[in-house]
Amino acid sequence: MSALVYDPATTQHGVAPVTPASEDAPSTSSAVSVAGDVETALALANHCPAGQAAVRLRVRLRGHIQTLAVPADRYAGLLPESREKDIVMNAVRFARKVAGGCGSDPAISLRLLAKSAAHLARYADLLRSAPKPLPAPACLGAPGPEALLLPDSGR
Repeated sequence: MSALVYDPATTQHGVAPVTPASEDAPSTSSAVSVAGDVETALALANHCPAGQAAVRLRVRLRGHIQTLAVPADRYAGLLPESREKDIVMNAVRFARKVAGGCGSDPAISLRLLAKSAAHLARYADLLRSAPKPLPAPACLGAPGPEALLLPDSGR
């Protein structure tokens, strides 16, 4: 799993994309990568939710959500059937819906986008720290580890 990098040098129309980091770049958490935008969005929602900066920030948060939804969805797939899995899957579904458009109130829009991006970043980080699954056996009929035990000879 690669880290996400926010590169202001690659801005396009005032919006800097979040791109995968190269393998030799230091790894940062996804939550750290979006934390600045989340904090800014929450502050703007209280003070100036309809300004140009807020509009650009909404676009950037939508980009974060689109980028982070994939690893967050992958993390949900690794979880066993449980309440936690349902929560993660619903959070991903809701974040995608919010990124598609969430009403006409600019303050509410900023808050929903910010919180959704923060949740997805946390799930992406959990995927990165999740243990790697064991490889599947070559064939389903392969004997398991119990077949290696020798039968008890009665001694």
